[in-house]
Amino acid sequence: MAYDQRGSDVLHEDECRRLLELAGASGRVGRLAINREGSPYVIPVNFSVCDDMILIRLGPGFAAHHLDGVTVTFEIDHSEPYSKKGWSVLVEGTARVMTYEEVARLGRNVPQPIVMYPGMRVFSIRPEAVSGRSIRHDYQGVNPPPSSSWPVRYHESGRASSAQREPESPNCQNLPIDR
Repeated sequence: MAYDQRGSDVLHEDECRRLLELAGASGRVGRLAINREGSPYVIPVNFSVCDDMILIRLGPGFAAHHLDGVTVTFEIDHSEPYSKKGWSVLVEGTARVMTYEEVARLGRNVPQPIVMYPGMRVFSIRPEAVSGRSIRHDYQGVNPPPSSSWPVRYHESGRASSAQREPESPNCQNLPIDR
């Protein structure tokens, strides 16, 4: 297992992608960062993951106007402050607006924002760089029960029990989406 300079576990890319898909399927909120003169513009977004693409849906505004063809950063995380555990996945990639035909082929995989009036523009982010970190402090040497939102290596058996099994990620294989 690799550690960074602060003692955090460095997650393998496959594990980062698994956590990203799990978070997208469970309705979590991620953060989208766009470069802007002077400082980055960061917004919370609902998202889904389909065919290795991060999908977000936006209404009119700065992000929707400046996103197409731009390299962006997307972040998702989970933390449990009382147990001092957490993980974070960071993705860099180029965003592009999807055509109406591509969105129609996504079907139920289109992100469902929790705002009252979601936008109609759907963007895809194709990951070009994926990295992640996790932390866990076992001060008493006792492992807590497995949680489906934790990296696989924290599960004693490598899988969550059936009562705690992670939701299925959307089946997006073989979708005819132009890239």
